[in-house]
Amino acid sequence: MGYFKRLSGAMVGLAALITAGSALAQQTTITLLTAERDETMQPVIQGFEKLHPDIKVIHQSVPFNDLNAAIESRIGQGDTSIDVIAADTPRIPAFASKGYLKDLSDRSDEIKAGAPNPVDLEQVSYDGKIYAYPMWTSTQMLYFNRALLKKAGVEFPSADVNKRLTWDQVIDAAKATQKAGAKWGIEFQQFDRYYQLQALFESAGAGSGLTGDGLLKSDVGSEAWVATAKWYGDLFTDEVAPRGVNPEQTDDLFFNGEVAFLVGGPWSISRFEASKDLDYGVAPHPFFKGGKPVTATGSWALAINPKTTHLEAAQAFAEYASLTGEGNYLTTENNPVPPTNPDAFKSYADKMASLAGKIGPVVDLINSELQNTAVGRPRTVGFVAFETVMNKAFADIRNGSDAGETLKSAEKQIDRQLSRLK
Repeated sequence: MGYFKRLSGAMVGLAALITAGSALAQQTTITLLTAERDETMQPVIQGFEKLHPDIKVIHQSVPFNDLNAAIESRIGQGDTSIDVIAADTPRIPAFASKGYLKDLSDRSDEIKAGAPNPVDLEQVSYDGKIYAYPMWTSTQMLYFNRALLKKAGVEFPSADVNKRLTWDQVIDAAKATQKAGAKWGIEFQQFDRYYQLQALFESAGAGSGLTGDGLLKSDVGSEAWVATAKWYGDLFTDEVAPRGVNPEQTDDLFFNGEVAFLVGGPWSISRFEASKDLDYGVAPHPFFKGGKPVTATGSWALAINPKTTHLEAAQAFAEYASLTGEGNYLTTENNPVPPTNPDAFKSYADKMASLAGKIGPVVDLINSELQNTAVGRPRTVGFVAFETVMNKAFADIRNGSDAGETLKSAEKQIDRQLSRLK
């Protein structure tokens, strides 16, 4: 009897090993391509794999500036080793028109239920079809150093959107803080990038910089664009804003108390709150007198490689990370950007409220800007070419090039490139 019991136990153990091995053999592996750090995507991957033990997600990260090229070269040539792609929303029209993104219109009801904000839906659509799942959105606000403003006798800006400061008021205050000892008056978190600077031109009434059918005609050489660009360049020429830094260093200057005002996104709050010495607040994004309040918006979405050989698994992950409260929130756990799913946003709001101990109800400000002043980047197949030229133009203007000459040259380059897309 002992022999048979031992044999029976061995057979049970063997059966368990066979079952486990069979499950392992049947496991599907999908690849997620993003420009994010591994630690940013780790929580959502772990959450998904816990719910779907039969699916393993491999994260491949490439630098932001290389992601477009990776999509062009790999998916453009039929690479099936990528399944889910992080898509920067203004690039979706260009990628969709080239066949790089799977049409998700058959999932439109689910997408609209999981991410109901019309602005978010617009950001993932092109030519009447949906090509990605909204994942994150964004906004911009005005950070200010209370100690530097107090030293200069400058009144603290209000967090009330109805008391939004004009740019003239902000720059006057910035210069006053410099006279009182601040090293820099103001800085922009992404000073050479169209994402952040578009709001200046929109607020001034200059428009997005693109016009015509399909937004394939440049307008950056217009009088309004040149005047606004000159205003921007003068901030650096007059040394109100710093040259000689890169976007990754701008938070450092504010964190270290070297700058009075910072125009930036809410993702910096967790770091600023960690400083015991930084006394700061937030206010609505400024606007030009006579113009309208405008804030930048748009962020990353998740798209599917139309050549994927694991469509069901790829969609399961993309929908978990974007359309469920749990998954969408986990994408922001180590990167506090606003999620697009309403349930995820509630969790995000609770976290931000607990973080923002020094600055008060920042979530109310974020909500207001997203609902009332957010303007996305132009929806055109020519956006990538346009943005590439404009980011170089902004850098030149910031470094002292004549705004009029630079923008006229940029306009010619843009029109030449966009003419090939008509």
